[in-house]
Amino acid sequence: MNGEHDKDSDKSAAPERARLLAHDIRSAVSDVIGGVRLMDRACIAPDILPQLDRVQAAAELLARLVEELLEGAPNGTEEPAGNLNLRRFMDDELRRWHGAAEGTGISLKAGRSGNLPEIVQLPLLPLRRVVANLMSNALRHSGGDQVTLGAELELGGTLTLSVQDNGVGLPAELINAEGDLIAQPTPPKEARHGMGLHIASAHAQAMGARLRLRRMLSGGTRIVLQVPESVWSRREEPAEENDLPDLRGYRLLVADDSATNRLLVMSMLTRLGAECELARDGIEALNWLAREQFDLALIDIEMSVLGGLDVLRSERLRQAQGIAPPTSLVAMTAYTVRDNEDAILEAGADGILPKPLGSVTAFGKTIWHFLKNAPDASCWAPDFAPTLSAVTLSELMDAAGPEQQANLLDRLREDLQEVETKMVQALRDRDSGTIHAQTHVLLSLSSAIGALPTQEAARRLNRLARDGNVEAVVTAGNECLTRLAQLRSELLIAG
Repeated sequence: MNGEHDKDSDKSAAPERARLLAHDIRSAVSDVIGGVRLMDRACIAPDILPQLDRVQAAAELLARLVEELLEGAPNGTEEPAGNLNLRRFMDDELRRWHGAAEGTGISLKAGRSGNLPEIVQLPLLPLRRVVANLMSNALRHSGGDQVTLGAELELGGTLTLSVQDNGVGLPAELINAEGDLIAQPTPPKEARHGMGLHIASAHAQAMGARLRLRRMLSGGTRIVLQVPESVWSRREEPAEENDLPDLRGYRLLVADDSATNRLLVMSMLTRLGAECELARDGIEALNWLAREQFDLALIDIEMSVLGGLDVLRSERLRQAQGIAPPTSLVAMTAYTVRDNEDAILEAGADGILPKPLGSVTAFGKTIWHFLKNAPDASCWAPDFAPTLSAVTLSELMDAAGPEQQANLLDRLREDLQEVETKMVQALRDRDSGTIHAQTHVLLSLSSAIGALPTQEAARRLNRLARDGNVEAVVTAGNECLTRLAQLRSELLIAG
């Protein structure tokens, strides 16, 4: 009996273990993406930047694949495709595959017609998987030295995405007379083609599209994803109906544990022209915010797994520490009594959207109001973070204890003044060795109090001083001294 009981216990514990594993995997992937996003591109050699873009794009794809693998919707319950900014999608893919092509001897080109629609209604993850399999196949197996990723809108309204190479061409036995992929048994391990193409074809069919293959007379292969207008086109143009705001170009996060509410909000945002991503609980919402950038986040307060108040507090803390871009956060709740509203605003919400949400007209006007007043995070980088993280400094003071707080603050000021004095003299003397040593000290001090702009300026100067580029050192040194002066002023106010 005990043995049977133990087996039952193991079975009941399995879903909980899977849930915890899913949480840890999501967090790990989000940490990778968040770390890449925080890297100072100015400190990275130009020839390394394509690889950084490649890592970020691949990590974002991995994050979406993990979500689908761990918590994919049951059959028949998938949420419909929302809006997708086609130009942004193509730019992201080109950045990713430029990195993959580097060092292979293959040049990657873009071929896009000028009449492409700005917004299409296609599922992002399947589309990425189609492109990933076609591009990977072309780069690894074509045998050519050129691959072109293209997009075109045909006269009949069919949208095409294509991958063309100038290699040896696909084997004739893979393509029938109509240009379709011929179904094959499981290909042998040594086969160069087959599996990736069949995966791409399956995703194409699932989204209502078709994959066509053509052996080029001049050599190579052209594979085209054909998407009928009835599949990709929007049904309404937002600016042409009832004075609805046109939200094309905006990207929103919707976090709600109700599938019905997610579908409702996504449907209205799609109608207004916005792109949106969906989170099913607070943990997913924080992971989305850690790895990607949004113009606005709609956060349901009553989520069962990490509620909206915790999401608001956590994200505002990350923004205060300078490790997240400024993002407008709007709470959604059915409980709009005064005490609840005060708690929501105190947690960091920029506003409250009462449930039920009402008509698309009223919803659109409210969202447009929040977007107009939202901070512009499009050019955000660590340099634009607050001069000093009040949160990090407060945590440091608490750790020191009441008796040592004043002494610690005085010591910080003295150390920073000493660094400034030595760096000013070293810059006059063109003394790269002293500059290199003092930036090490400054890096330590600035990181301890969350002074991200000073930290980034010191890191740049440290690298340049090590490389010995005198003119660049002087320019970066003056910038670093400016950041240091701002930091010292903030610390005087803090006292």
